Amino acid sequence: MNQFLLSFVAILGAVVLGTVRAGAETEAPANSEEVFIKEVQASGQAWQYSGVKLPAGYTAAITATGTWTINETWDKKVGAGGNSDFKAEGTYLKSGANEGSLLVRVGDTVTAFSKDDDVLRVDGPGKIYFCANDTATPEGVKRAELFVQGIPIQPAKDALGSGYQDNDGVIKARVAVGRSKKDGTPEK
Repeated sequence: MNQFLLSFVAILGAVVLGTVRAGAETEAPANSEEVFIKEVQASGQAWQYSGVKLPAGYTAAITATGTWTINETWDKKVGAGGNSDFKAEGTYLKSGANEGSLLVRVGDTVTAFSKDDDVLRVDGPGKIYFCANDTATPEGVKRAELFVQGIPIQPAKDALGSGYQDNDGVIKARVAVGRSKKDGTPEK
C-alpha cells in the first residue's frame, strides 16, 4: 500500500509540476527540434493521424522508411515513393502521383512522396495525417473505423479493384518539428 501511495504521489507531483504531458498530441516542441514516429498502415483507408498538430511558426521535416505492398499484381514491395512505373489515375487519392506513394495531408493540402528518400517540408499550421495512395472503395471505408483519430476516406465514384483490401505492410514516417526561420526553413 505504501509503495502504491508513493508512486501515486510521484505521478501526481510530476503532472502538477508539468514534467509529464498528457495526451498524444503535441502543439509546440519544448526543444529546438522534437521528433515523432508514426507507423502508417497500408491497409488503412483513412487519413491516419500522426499525433502532431503543427502550430504557426513551426516547420515539419518528414522522412519515411519501410516498404508495403499496395497492389498484389506487382512483383515488388515499394517504399514511401510508391511505384514509379505506375502513375495514379482519377480514382486514387492523389492522381498524378506514384501509385502506392506515402501521402501527407495538412488541412486540404495533400503532398506525395515521389522518391523513397524524399524529405517533405510542411509549414502548417494544422494536424498532420498520412495515407497510402490507392483507390478508396466501399469495402475499405468499413475498416476505416479501426483508425482512432483517423479521417475515413469515402469511396471514389466508379472505383474498381480491391483498393486498400489487398494492401499489406507499414511505412514509418519520421516527423521532425522545429521553429521556422523567417525564410520558412527549420532552425538548427
